Amino acid sequence: MLSQAGAKLVALTREPDADGPPPVFRSPHAHVDDFLPDELARAMREAIDRHFADPYKQNAAQHQVWNYWYVPDMYTFLRTAPERVIPDDLMQTFHSALTDWAWETLGLGYVTAPYLSLYVDGCSQSIHNDATNGRFGYVYSLTRDQRDTRGGETIVYHEGDLYRSMLTTMTGGRGGLYEMIEPRFNRLAIFDDRMPHGVNRIDGTMDPVHGRLVLHGHISETGPGTKGPLVPDQIGPLVEDAANAALAAFNMACDPHGPVVVRLEIEPDGRVGEARLILDRLAFPDGASTDGMAEAILAAARAATFPAADAPTQAIVPVLIGGPLPWMNK
Repeated sequence: MLSQAGAKLVALTREPDADGPPPVFRSPHAHVDDFLPDELARAMREAIDRHFADPYKQNAAQHQVWNYWYVPDMYTFLRTAPERVIPDDLMQTFHSALTDWAWETLGLGYVTAPYLSLYVDGCSQSIHNDATNGRFGYVYSLTRDQRDTRGGETIVYHEGDLYRSMLTTMTGGRGGLYEMIEPRFNRLAIFDDRMPHGVNRIDGTMDPVHGRLVLHGHISETGPGTKGPLVPDQIGPLVEDAANAALAAFNMACDPHGPVVVRLEIEPDGRVGEARLILDRLAFPDGASTDGMAEAILAAARAATFPAADAPTQAIVPVLIGGPLPWMNK
């Protein structure tokens, strides 16, 4: 696993706590600067620069790899399989680092293989969501910090009812209705896939080396993960039953939706020694508060009794309120 000593998680709606365990991840979006070791990030960027070098010497096999993805009123940019531009060993290292980070930070262990996308003058993404594609979208930037273009920020709208919450408040644009995450070099941005999001239009040169160059895809669950004698099937169903019982105690007008992830330290006698929340992205369709619901799920999981074993077991358990993503049932 790559060392992440230089990486800092910045939840845009909450500062991380420097003392004690990491805070529960509740933010709709966040970014990590200096995500990869500098030498790896630079090697990936150098591969891109080599790809676009010597324009008169480009050939069909190596360079006719870009799909111009144009969907009216939605998408305008170029994309390709990154292995056509960046060496496969570098891409495998990136994917492993992101998978490790997603598991430790979010408790979600499935990371789709990324696209490599290029945005030059006039390219953008209109506001949309990806609610059925993943739990979080990820965007890793290989864009130059010094470039002859402007724009290309990832736009993520604020949570809640932006009309009713601002009936007497005049606001607009960046910071008022949405956040804009700049595509800085070696920055990882993530956002809840249910959030309305897009990409701000790029303006400036058509030179691809000055464009917005990003690797992007989706993060979702793999089911429980364990370290120790107990296996996922001995833990997951019991936590799910505990979660259902905890939620039944709440008076709800409609069903909540979203992932909650708990980390458990299970003692050899089956009791839970330590338990904490990793992720809480519960939401109600009607905008009702979910305060206390994830904590109730955690308390129920902490009170559960698991099979006895000859050694402790560590477990990360996603609780998928509202069920799995649609494509997982196919």
